[in-house]
Amino acid sequence: MISMYTDPRGEAYEQIIDLAIQKSESFVLGEKIGNSPDVDRSHIANVLEALEPYLMKTIVIQDDDRAEVERIRKNFNSHAFYTTGTYYFYKCCEESGRVLKQMANRLSDWVYPNLPEDLCFLKKGGGDYLYSVVHEHMYGIDVTEEEAVELMNRITGLFLKLQAHQDLDRLLDDAIKHKTDWLYISGHGLTELPEQIRELTELRDLEIFEQDLYRLPAGLFELSKLERLKIMTADLESIPASVAKLKNLKELRIYCGSSDRPTPTFRLKPKEQISLNRIPPEIGELEQLEHLSIHYTSIHELPLELERLKHLRFLDLGNCMIKRKPAFLNRMKKLEYVNVSQSSLF
Repeated sequence: MISMYTDPRGEAYEQIIDLAIQKSESFVLGEKIGNSPDVDRSHIANVLEALEPYLMKTIVIQDDDRAEVERIRKNFNSHAFYTTGTYYFYKCCEESGRVLKQMANRLSDWVYPNLPEDLCFLKKGGGDYLYSVVHEHMYGIDVTEEEAVELMNRITGLFLKLQAHQDLDRLLDDAIKHKTDWLYISGHGLTELPEQIRELTELRDLEIFEQDLYRLPAGLFELSKLERLKIMTADLESIPASVAKLKNLKELRIYCGSSDRPTPTFRLKPKEQISLNRIPPEIGELEQLEHLSIHYTSIHELPLELERLKHLRFLDLGNCMIKRKPAFLNRMKKLEYVNVSQSSLF
């Protein structure tokens, strides 16, 4: 089973549905017990009605019957069954595939309350050919590494996790080609990010876990569609003022004192020696920012411009050098959680 970095969308979604219909016997959609009963189910009802001619069977797993969940999951060997609910099995055919393509634009669209959840295609005899667990951002397809390369060459927008992506240049080349909106970079021994990062123009979610990463390139802050940025490293030089260019950023998380490959000789710097010692005042220009976490730094004060973040709900500056919570934070009425302390929690 080869995982996807993100789910294919648009034409790539239609091509992968066609492929899964050819390779599978049935597909499964679910309504989970935990789904709110108060939402409008009219659209879900329309989808179920459109798929009714292809319905093979329905399985209902009662609330709190974990043993039954495990039995069903083991029986079908599928990611589809992880909680109680109602599961609908449909015949794979050209007509049912057409409905799936009409009702959604990508696998992550199959989520409650807009649609029944977690589209999974089952092979004859059990096991997933294609699976999705949308809330966990998990997607995968049952192909070999060689088949995955062939599919990626054929379907632009299908971005699969290959062994070859241990080479960073290959990873970035494929990420750019397939216009990915999510990327995780780790284990490459980077001290700097390559400037090629600026070519990931569709990126909305970027996570970097590289303990030797020290400097952030200008190209990173040209990713205008970026909504979530998470950086984990042992030490970071600074947050550049150009962070203000990320106008769509909703979440910024930076964790110093992190190691992606700890060894017996690895020694964590005292936080007093961490290079990251200030938050640039330009942070106040991130009008969409809702979540700001910066941990294990020598930051000793907060810029007053932070108060301009009208949508900020979560502020977490643990293990920093700030001695007391600034008074201006009390005026930020949207804040739901605040941790500004010299320890992990305050």
